[in-house]
Amino acid sequence: MRKVSTPTLLLSICAVGIIIALGATWWMGRTSILVVNASERELRSLEVKFPGRTCRYENVAPQAEVRCEGRADGDGYVEVSYRFDEGAELGVFSTKYVNPTLGWRGSMLLRPDGTIDATRAR
Repeated sequence: MRKVSTPTLLLSICAVGIIIALGATWWMGRTSILVVNASERELRSLEVKFPGRTCRYENVAPQAEVRCEGRADGDGYVEVSYRFDEGAELGVFSTKYVNPTLGWRGSMLLRPDGTIDATRAR
């Protein structure tokens, strides 16, 4: 059996710890948003934006769920805009804040009155 010096062993343990810490930090910074269309109407288009990422969806049925995932490339808020068949695009700015370090994982419920309810991951 090969004998390993104490400094080499300590350096190896520190290197593994740093790699694990960097991986955990990267994973924590991911943003994952589940949007549920509870508006009781089909959405002609739906767009979910946060810094550095835009997800677009077409023809979202009532009660359908779509997911927007990625890493924010800066600090900012989640924006949701949607359009019904008959008209202009409506936009809703969320109070959910995302950044590259912490991200945000949760769900947003688009209500019949056009408001958005947001909750942590489910």
